Amino acid sequence: MKPDTSGYTLVELLSVLAILGLVAMLAWPRYQALADELALQQAAAALARELRLARQNAITYGRECAVVFRVDSDSYLVRQGEKSRTVKMHRGVKTAWSRFPEDPANPYDSSRSACRFLPLGTPVQGGTVHLRNQHDQSLYVVVAPVTSRVRVTAVDPGI
Repeated sequence: MKPDTSGYTLVELLSVLAILGLVAMLAWPRYQALADELALQQAAAALARELRLARQNAITYGRECAVVFRVDSDSYLVRQGEKSRTVKMHRGVKTAWSRFPEDPANPYDSSRSACRFLPLGTPVQGGTVHLRNQHDQSLYVVVAPVTSRVRVTAVDPGI
């Protein structure tokens, strides 16, 4: 009877594991950058949804609603009347700057700006919020001044 020679030797298995480890090690930074880019896109989409919801709530309840931003922060405040809640953005995403007017509820804090929607759904002033991740990738969330249209763009619109 012949000995069974099918199968793999320990050296072959270790060689395959070493090659897989090397490939994973080389691919990890690329994967991490992609994950951070997706987190930025999700944060921008979530902020756009919050702005649209604030506008809709202003119309529905007939009272001013605001989304308040702070420069270099990883969260923003959604305020409706006396109620407010803080929304934390995805890991590594921060507000780089905002072109909305200063928050009237905190007039002494110049790092805060607010997108305020009046009861008819129009913003007090249009503007842009610049979101950035740790790889310096950027997205801009824009609120149009007259139509209240909220959109996400990769190019600074200058509003």
